[in-house]
Amino acid sequence: MISDFAASSVLVVGLVGALTLLVGVRRPFAALGALVLLIPFRDFSTRWLNVHSGLSVADVTAIGRWWFAVIGALLILAGLQWIRHLRRVRKVAPLQLADTLLGLVVVFAGAATLASPDRYAAFTSLRGYLQPIGVYLIARSFTPGRTELRLLLYGWLGVGLVMAVFGLVQAISWTETDYRREGYVRQSGELVVPHAGIAGRPYLRPASTVSGPNELGLDMVVLLSMAALWLVSVRRSRSTLALAFLAMLFTAGLGVSASRSGLLAFVVATAAMAILYWNAMVNRLRSAELQSRVRFLLAVAAAIAIVAVLLGSSGLITLGVETVRSFAQQYHYLDSVEAIRYLAEHPAGVGMGLVEPKGALALIEAGGTYHVEGSLFQIAMEMGIWGLAAWLAFWGVALARIYRNFQALNNIHLRVLTGTAFAGWLGSLVAFLFLPLMQSISLMVWLWFLLGLGYQSRSIEAAWQAAEPAQARS
Repeated sequence: MISDFAASSVLVVGLVGALTLLVGVRRPFAALGALVLLIPFRDFSTRWLNVHSGLSVADVTAIGRWWFAVIGALLILAGLQWIRHLRRVRKVAPLQLADTLLGLVVVFAGAATLASPDRYAAFTSLRGYLQPIGVYLIARSFTPGRTELRLLLYGWLGVGLVMAVFGLVQAISWTETDYRREGYVRQSGELVVPHAGIAGRPYLRPASTVSGPNELGLDMVVLLSMAALWLVSVRRSRSTLALAFLAMLFTAGLGVSASRSGLLAFVVATAAMAILYWNAMVNRLRSAELQSRVRFLLAVAAAIAIVAVLLGSSGLITLGVETVRSFAQQYHYLDSVEAIRYLAEHPAGVGMGLVEPKGALALIEAGGTYHVEGSLFQIAMEMGIWGLAAWLAFWGVALARIYRNFQALNNIHLRVLTGTAFAGWLGSLVAFLFLPLMQSISLMVWLWFLLGLGYQSRSIEAAWQAAEPAQARS
């Protein structure tokens, strides 16, 4: 007999998958863009349905799996496109280094799953790693049109506007009663919005529409990078003002999240953006007149001052300074050090599915033999240090290509998204040292999409350029 949850899941996956295939046959990138724009509202919609809809928990949980159906359907379309291309050219393209390393990651993950003493928990954990990688493969498979990409960028910043404003409203006016009334609670009854002590007062950290305040912090870093990269690329005053406003709003959103990992990611992402523009900036300053140099330095100083005011007024800078001062006593530092010591003695880790904390219900019920919160350390504990080495090598090779792509691109919108991939991933990887944010599906859909699009960005621009003469002749 099929359980209610299984029946609901089959129904949701079937309906959403069919709709995705219907749209994706003609406009696959539009279907992928819809996933990117809707995924930040998944957690909020699930909470709302649990509290206000009257649906059963099984039905709401099944509805929350819609994103899985979208990824699955688009992977089918990508596979069919690859088969058609193979039949046409009769030749398999040689594997690139990043593809080989990603395959090595899958091999290590699969071997760790088969070797685990708890196969069910191991498979559940494996699925959590591999599902969002599908978005990377899809983003590399479908070439967007210029208009599609531009509309996605507009929509993405619009989604960020909603997330940031909602987070600010929660930070200013919501109480514990409001959070509980709107379903911001775990299965244990704990709030998903923890308290933080800032300037000697308790403070409920907002989650906005996503899983928690730390994910909100990293989302704001990604959005801030996007707005900042676009801001330095435009010349129209109206666009400049709008993008400057969004950048300040996303900075405020990062501030109210009170996420120290988000603050650290922001610092790294800012350094990454400086690296992207370093050569161009140095060459421009060398050839510029004194007046232009002074204006540039004043603009940089003004930006730093605005960021300092926004993050300082929220208390995040104070929280960061206090953390640095007591770093050796901080829980996440001690957690990481203990994980390093364990891995030095046990390089194979503890086994796939045996690390906590994990968000999946099956993993919560299974428990774990080792607790570590940093996602990178969780990978090492589950797949061994060689598994982590494969992941890091893959990310390194992919980000190196993305950096090179950025320098060669001409289209502003492609440059913005490619630069965001570079800055967002570097910032996030530092945060993954301390927190299990790779479990946040909406964040990982964003990051894997950016990685795939950024990796393929030069090919996308080349396809546009190749199509333009044909369009002119038609």
